[in-house]
Amino acid sequence: MYNKIYPIYKREMSSYFYSSIAYIFLILFVFMTNIMFFYFFGGIFKEETASMRRYFTILPYVFTVFIPGLAMGSWAKEKSEGTIEMLFTYPVAQWKIVAGKFLAVLTLVGIALACSLFIPLLTQIFVGDFDWGQLFTQYLGALLMACAYIAVTFFMSSITSELIDSFLLSAATLLLLTLAGYVTSAYVMVFPDWLGWLKIFLNEISLSTHFGNFSKGVIHSKDVIYYLGIALVFFYCNIKALESKKWS
Repeated sequence: MYNKIYPIYKREMSSYFYSSIAYIFLILFVFMTNIMFFYFFGGIFKEETASMRRYFTILPYVFTVFIPGLAMGSWAKEKSEGTIEMLFTYPVAQWKIVAGKFLAVLTLVGIALACSLFIPLLTQIFVGDFDWGQLFTQYLGALLMACAYIAVTFFMSSITSELIDSFLLSAATLLLLTLAGYVTSAYVMVFPDWLGWLKIFLNEISLSTHFGNFSKGVIHSKDVIYYLGIALVFFYCNIKALESKKWS
């Protein structure tokens, strides 16, 4: 299985770095997240403890823009350039092609997140002991959340032919799923008792709500299942969308 997925993965990684997309993504991601963390939220200095919780709190909103920007061409670009037919001729199962592309994007997101490790390292040196267990949980949650965001973007890219359409559809969908839990906050919207079910529903489908425990350093099984479930559902939809295009 590995020797079938790796060539696709290698092809995708090469295309990202040869086209400079990877470098632009990494530079902008690191710049924007650190500007927001240190300038707008005061970084570790407002926490009064050695913590990156504020950094991870902003990630769902950053992912809403950056992941569609990175993965919007996963299929839309292949279709616009006419290379998707060549992919279909590979003696590789459809899901393995999707998996290779998926892992390439996830790798870039992982590299981008790893670029923030200088914050806890410097904190450990100049401020005090860092809770590395909490930090591990936060990074794990960020990667699981990224899986869901990537899968949604891949599906949207598979049903569009233009990059801008793929980006806008992905970003809009992810924004709605991210903000779904935010609107249930008491200071945003007050739900009457008879709409309590709607409040619960919006909280349960929210991408950001399920990241709350991870950002605090807590692993909850329902949050892990949620992100993996979203990723698998849209991964499956991606494969089916491609199959329909292949035989249409």
